[in-house]
Amino acid sequence: MKNYKDPISLFKQTNFSKTIWWKLKVNISGYQNEKETKLVTEIFKNRIFKLLYPNIHQQTKNFSRILIQLYEDGYICWISLDGLIIEKCELRKIENLKYEQSFIKGKIPSILKWIQDQSELTNEYLWGGTIGPNFDCSGLIQTAFFLHNIHIPRDSYQIKSFCKHLFYFKESYSSLQPGDLLFFGINKKCDHIGIYRGGGLYYHCSGKEFGRNGIGLDNLKESNDKISLHYKSKLISAGRVIRRYRWDRTIR
Repeated sequence: MKNYKDPISLFKQTNFSKTIWWKLKVNISGYQNEKETKLVTEIFKNRIFKLLYPNIHQQTKNFSRILIQLYEDGYICWISLDGLIIEKCELRKIENLKYEQSFIKGKIPSILKWIQDQSELTNEYLWGGTIGPNFDCSGLIQTAFFLHNIHIPRDSYQIKSFCKHLFYFKESYSSLQPGDLLFFGINKKCDHIGIYRGGGLYYHCSGKEFGRNGIGLDNLKESNDKISLHYKSKLISAGRVIRRYRWDRTIR
């Protein structure tokens, strides 16, 4: 069994390098800032990160949290040193997938099935939730793709920018394919995301106010359902995931 050292001791050994990557050995929470307890994301064991703060000039300060950037999606957040277990990670050279778009398309049925399975579990909306059974809207989508070896950005507006743009919504959704992503918001500012199942239906994780407080199936068709109508009124655009996020090639 490995003897894991104190994380700060490990960072000191590398002079708090910003180019060395580390692998998490436990699930952890990511926070908005250095002090507050507001969750912004949950981070799976075995995900990879690099250190942004502290650095070599600040190593004498007592830290309870560190600022990191995650490898798989470029996301930046604070994590607590309490309970943190890490090991140094050597990144492998990533091969370009010649048929990346086909690979992703082939995973869509399994992604939708996984989301359906999650919807059948007892769950509720959790801001920052990605590990489950409680998710936020983009956490559900990111994790569904992540578990099928497809890395995409963390937040809904980031995913919107990352996807291949299909169209802005007016009336018709006939050109949508299962697995296409739906983006919602006000004045074209995206703050919510769902994934199209087919037949005018889509999965999303919505909150208590105007939503279902968890993962639900809503309708793009004409409906008397107040929740479906509310989200239909906020539809901005549709997009399609045709590539995987890559640290060495993706512009954030």
